[in-house]
Amino acid sequence: LMMAVEEVEYVKVFGRLGEKLLFGDSSAGACCHSGCDNCEWRYSFDILQSARPKWIPTYREMKFEDGREHITKWSGIFGEEGEAITKEDFAEKLSELKFDMPLGPSGFMTAKQAELSQEAVEAVFNKLSRGKDSVTDRQFGMRLKKMVPPGMDNTGLMWTDFVCAMQEEGDEAEEE
Repeated sequence: LMMAVEEVEYVKVFGRLGEKLLFGDSSAGACCHSGCDNCEWRYSFDILQSARPKWIPTYREMKFEDGREHITKWSGIFGEEGEAITKEDFAEKLSELKFDMPLGPSGFMTAKQAELSQEAVEAVFNKLSRGKDSVTDRQFGMRLKKMVPPGMDNTGLMWTDFVCAMQEEGDEAEEE
C-alpha cells in the first residue's frame, strides 16, 4: 500500500517538469488574437507563455512548419533515442532538472527548499510507468495526456490536474 504523498512534495516534481512555454495549435498562428466573433482560432493559440512554469507538456518536442520548435525539459530524462528508463534513472535525471516554483500551488518555495522526496518521485514514476519497471518517452507523454481532463487542450498538463491525477487511486492497470 502506497503512503499518501503530501501535496508539497508533488510541487517539487512539477516545478522540475513544468514549463513556461507550451506549443499548441500551429494553425492559430494565422490569428490576430483580437477576439473577432466568428474567428475559428479565437480560443486557440500557437504558443502559450506564462511568467512561471504552468504546464508539463505532454509532447516530447513540437516543431512548427515555420521553423519554431520546442524541446521539453523532460525530454532530457530519456536521452536521444527515447529509450525506456528505470525508476532509478528517472529519480537521478529528475533531480538534475532545475526547480522553478510553478504557477498553481499556493505558497512559495526556492530551489534550495525543493529537494525531492523519494515517495513523490516513486509515486510519479509508478503513475507514468503504470507500475512497470521502466517507461519510454512515448508512454510518458501518453500518460501525461491521460491526466488532462477530457475536453481540455491535452498538449499541456496544469498543476491542479497533475495533483488531482496523482492523488487518484488505482487506474494503473487499465492500459496495455
